[in-house]
Amino acid sequence: MSASILLALLAAAAAAGVVALLAVHGLRDALTTLPDNCWWLQYREPAPRAFLFPPWRIGAAGVGAVVSLAAVFRLRALYRREPSPVLPFIMVFLFSLGFECLRAGSAVLYAVDGPVSPSVLLTRAIYWGRFVGMLALLAASVYCTDMKYRKLSPVTGVIFLVSLAMTAYIPLDRSVFLAQLTWKLGDEQSVWFVNLFIGALTILAALAAAVTRRSPRFILLAAAVAVLVGARELQFFAVQPLPLAAGIAAQAAGAVLAMRAIARGEGGGRRADPRQRAG
Repeated sequence: MSASILLALLAAAAAAGVVALLAVHGLRDALTTLPDNCWWLQYREPAPRAFLFPPWRIGAAGVGAVVSLAAVFRLRALYRREPSPVLPFIMVFLFSLGFECLRAGSAVLYAVDGPVSPSVLLTRAIYWGRFVGMLALLAASVYCTDMKYRKLSPVTGVIFLVSLAMTAYIPLDRSVFLAQLTWKLGDEQSVWFVNLFIGALTILAALAAAVTRRSPRFILLAAAVAVLVGARELQFFAVQPLPLAAGIAAQAAGAVLAMRAIARGEGGGRRADPRQRAG
């Protein structure tokens, strides 16, 4: 319940950020010349109508948080009927997408020439959510390969702590603010490699489960994982409305595919021990 409340608050913060950028004169003007960081770590000049990118970017984060909130409620209901340990990890992934809404605070702080340290902290929180989501999705995929976790809460705690350690040591360039409404990384290639490795390993683990378990539901679950990983990348890097809309649609589609896969049978092949339920 507390996670659902936090998701709702993050969505409200994104809405407030959009209102501030549209209503306060001069805020958007400070964000129209920001360099755009593509997936392949190349930078390009702002495209036409770049003054609309920040509201689109923040608004998409808010819509994504609302979609996550709806999906989490549906997954909780499904978990009560079909207590698959895969579901809590997928819920953690969806919960992590809400941290994209923190771009609103980072953008407003930059636009008003506010202190850099709080804005940098928000950027680190966004990356923390990114690592948490990817590792949670990896944990869900690995579980399906018959690597059973005896307890879910310690695994989730480890994911949070490892993500925090990874985020704390990311160097940030405080001189460059990006159109993604985050500060530029000081070591982009290393972070890009880590995320690429986690994403690839997540998809491969889901495919391995589909092959080794020889069940149609695992093929569907592997497809859901691949779609969710793609949604994560789109929502993290995109600034234009079409890719952002595609990311939100992929997020919703991935959640629906995961629910359909687990509704066909418990994600680990049998009903979970009640002791495995996440706190």
